[in-house]
Amino acid sequence: MFCGSKRGSAEDCIQWAIDALCAGQDSPSLRILAGLTPPFYSFEVRDYATKALKELGIEIPTDEKAITAYAQMLITEILADPDCMQDRLVALCNLYIDEDYQDDIYDFYLLRWAFDDLQNSKVQFYWVGATHDNIQEIVITRCREWLIAYENQAH
Repeated sequence: MFCGSKRGSAEDCIQWAIDALCAGQDSPSLRILAGLTPPFYSFEVRDYATKALKELGIEIPTDEKAITAYAQMLITEILADPDCMQDRLVALCNLYIDEDYQDDIYDFYLLRWAFDDLQNSKVQFYWVGATHDNIQEIVITRCREWLIAYENQAH
C-alpha cells in the first residue's frame, strides 16, 4: 500500500520489513529498510521499500490493486480478532471515501454505519436485516465472503 498509493505509513512499511526478515526473506534493501530509525522520511522509506520489493520479486500493486490489498489486510484482521471490528470498519469506510468510492469495498462502508448505529440504537438503515444481536456475525460472514472472492480473483 505504501509503495503503490498515497496511503499507508512509513512505520507500517518498516514493520513489514522487520517481519519479512524474521520470516526468512532477505535482500540488501530489505535489511536497510528494517534498520531505519525515527524520524522516518516517507521518500526514503518508499525508495528502500520499492527496491526491496523488486529485489524480492514482489510486484508493487498500484492504484485499485493497492487499495484492495490494504482492504484485504484490514478484513483479515477483523476475522483474526473480532474485537478490532469497529476500528477496522472505520478504516475500511475511510478507505472507501478517500479512494473515490472503490466498488469492491462498498459493503464495508455500509456495515461501518450499520455497526455504529446499532451500538447506540435499535435501528439502522444501512444493512437489511442487521440488528444489534446479529451485526457482528453479519460483518464476519461478509468478511469471509469478500476474502473468498478476493482469492478467486487472484487465481
